[in-house]
Amino acid sequence: MALAEEMNASEIEATFPSKHRLPEPISDICRFVSTHGYPISGCFEISKIGMSDVRAWFRDDAAAQAAFLPFGRGACGEVYAIWLTEGLTPERAPVIMLGSEGQLEVLAVDSREFCRLLCLGYSEIGSDDPDSTPSDFAETEPFRDFIQEKYHFDLPATARHIVEMASSRFPKFVDWVEAHQK
Repeated sequence: MALAEEMNASEIEATFPSKHRLPEPISDICRFVSTHGYPISGCFEISKIGMSDVRAWFRDDAAAQAAFLPFGRGACGEVYAIWLTEGLTPERAPVIMLGSEGQLEVLAVDSREFCRLLCLGYSEIGSDDPDSTPSDFAETEPFRDFIQEKYHFDLPATARHIVEMASSRFPKFVDWVEAHQK
């Protein structure tokens, strides 16, 4: 397995319009990639290029742009980010997906739950049916072992519970995005 370009949390944080730091679970993903490479979970990759995509989503709204801390990408250009809503710190804020085809998803109530979601081994986090059996479970075993050594997650059979918990806790995400794009 070829190692990916080393990606540390500070490189991602340097792209943020604020001085926020990545939560520890996201930094742990960076550490995994730096030492083990990919895959993490399917097509998900850690990335420092998401801020330009966030600016494209919210062209004339700097405050809306500043509400996101992008840290990951998908195969089709999806942006995975922490959404700073309700005055939450990055550690307690939800993880969302801004899809390349306009999809808007709240994926996890926080970065810790997002790591739990990644451990399931879906090919396309946020696009795969959360009721389906993950297709890349075996391929993501090294990542799962790395994360489980620290967090000892109870892993559900599917993503349904994790995603439903997040969408019920943050039901206004789509409305918020649409209101800030006008």
